Amino acid sequence: VISAITLAGATKASKFTSHEKAFEASSNLQKGTYNSSFAHQIIMRAFDRTQTLKDDINKMANGRYVAIIINRDQNDEPTTVELLGAENGLVATAIEHNSADNDGVAYAITLGSEEGAYESEIPKSVYTNSLAATLTMIEALCAAS
Repeated sequence: VISAITLAGATKASKFTSHEKAFEASSNLQKGTYNSSFAHQIIMRAFDRTQTLKDDINKMANGRYVAIIINRDQNDEPTTVELLGAENGLVATAIEHNSADNDGVAYAITLGSEEGAYESEIPKSVYTNSLAATLTMIEALCAAS
């Protein structure tokens, strides 16, 4: 469980919000001969097409990220918030735009583990004292950027 997060050096935090069901996070076992690891992935869907969003997506194409997600299943408070890419980060593996999407998705951005840079564990839980305190800690990261 991660109970504190500090941004390193010139690292910035950004908050990406969208419809509740616009996010899909997953982890998949990568079976190795001697050691196994996990590929982390998050798909984020954006429904608007602003210039600010386009600029942000262009930057995402070349960066390395960790993603903090809030699960829809909130039955167990200490596992509601998870962090993907804690060890090696995530990179953009797909950025899709389809102007004819029937669901109104303007962009689908996929961040995932790079081949050979998988994680040793499934996504880590982020929790400090309470869910409210955890969310406050995450909001403070974004406000500091």
